[in-house]
Amino acid sequence: MKKILVCLVCVFIGSSAIAHSVAYNTNSHIYHKHSCEWAHKCTRNCINIDSTEAKKRGGRPCRVCGG
Repeated sequence: MKKILVCLVCVFIGSSAIAHSVAYNTNSHIYHKHSCEWAHKCTRNCINIDSTEAKKRGGRPCRVCGG
C-alpha cells in the first residue's frame, strides 16, 4: 500500500512540474523558455502563459531552447 501511495505522489509531483511559464508567440505559435535568446527578441506578439496552455493553442516548442 505504501508503494502505491508513493508512486501516486511521484506521478502527481512529476505532472505538475511539467507545466511552466513560457513566452508564447501568438503569430508563429512557438513557445520559448524565458531564458531563451529568442524569447528576449519576441516583444510584439509574445504573451506569458503555461506550457500546457501553449500546447492547447497549437504551439510547438522552440528548436533552440525546447520550450
